[in-house]
Amino acid sequence: MGKRYEMTRRCAHIRSLIEENKYTKALEQIDELVLADVGSIEDLYLFADMYERAERMDMTKKILYLIYERTQSKHTLSRLLHLVIRMGDMEEARELFMTYEVVRGVTLDTYELRYFMAKTEGEPRNKLIEILEELKKEEYTEEWGYQLARLYEQEGLREKCIQECDDLKLWFGEGSIIDKAMELKKKCEAPDWEPPKDEEIPEPELPDLEESFSYAAPAVDVMELPENTEPEPLEPMMEMQKEAAEQLEVEKPVEKSMPLISEGVSEPVVTKRETPMEPPKAKPVESLEKLLEEEAEDISDRGIRYLTLKGAITRVKYSQETAHFVFAGGEERITLAVAKRIAKELNHVGYFSAKSIVKISAEKLNKLELAEQTEKLLGGCVLITSAPDLTKKAVEDMLQMVQENGDKIVIMLSGDFDEMDCFLSIYPELSEALSYKIRM
Repeated sequence: MGKRYEMTRRCAHIRSLIEENKYTKALEQIDELVLADVGSIEDLYLFADMYERAERMDMTKKILYLIYERTQSKHTLSRLLHLVIRMGDMEEARELFMTYEVVRGVTLDTYELRYFMAKTEGEPRNKLIEILEELKKEEYTEEWGYQLARLYEQEGLREKCIQECDDLKLWFGEGSIIDKAMELKKKCEAPDWEPPKDEEIPEPELPDLEESFSYAAPAVDVMELPENTEPEPLEPMMEMQKEAAEQLEVEKPVEKSMPLISEGVSEPVVTKRETPMEPPKAKPVESLEKLLEEEAEDISDRGIRYLTLKGAITRVKYSQETAHFVFAGGEERITLAVAKRIAKELNHVGYFSAKSIVKISAEKLNKLELAEQTEKLLGGCVLITSAPDLTKKAVEDMLQMVQENGDKIVIMLSGDFDEMDCFLSIYPELSEALSYKIRM
């Protein structure tokens, strides 16, 4: 008992050093720990991050292996595999990738990892193009579509490059990557165009995290708190775990219907509807039931069911559920891309009539009176990052808002997978209200 207490005390001290930006001292303290004796998975993740920032990749890898041995977390396996590829140990990467494919199946990450492995091993551009063409069939994203267009240009595939740039514009409309795709298209359409000679394969472009959205309301994260409002203290995860979920005295959200659409919708065009959409004909029940039966699912150790992105989009098209989402795991840039894709899909099927995403961290949301912001948020999507840091009061207020206005607003929560899975198990009413849980 004394040994466990001492480890807990030392880890708390290290966390305080990190919060004070005393990173060198924190690393010195971490070096003195017997990592296998650290009981907190959250602390292990933090220590792995510290080593990675210090470019001590061997120690980062050691900790990630330790976490995976304890949790069998797919998120950890994905991160470990990305790290090993980055370190250039391709034999180890291939072994991990085989495990990853068995555990995860075919996902967006699968193709990304195949691409990075092939590039690291020096595969030719035509091999990388094949991988990205398969990725496009599975899930189309801005950064990988643009990467495919650039590889087409380097290979001298002028018409394919132009077509890919057109596809990006059609699917995603606007943004920093789309602007670059339009510049590339213009370059390829020039009469004097010639294929580039001996160019190195470019690194994938990252979406601009500050990219502007078309807001239907002012961004929540820049609103000022009323002078007479005291910020709600942030409750740490360990405190929340001590509270029984049934202590939440919130009524179950009222279930509302979403119009079904016919099978004929296929064009990936996002438009803003000025008038209410006439309910289209529903798809036959037999086909809907078959779609839902064939949909891949993943049950976590805490009994939380997660969908693939492809499965979630299918349900958005054909389900009657009120649309609220959880994005569990994944980097912020990927989460933002997925949130935009979901918003466009909701717009496309007529469930949603505004193209808007309001992004705010849980820490900032904890300091707001959500009831006072509801009117400003209606008609848009609200993406809450680091959602497991939400206080109990914020969760209760969110449930109230979903209960009263669930069909007029779309709630999206994002965060680390293991933390999000624990958070949802602590608040089962919230988990039930957020019916689309996507494992990134």
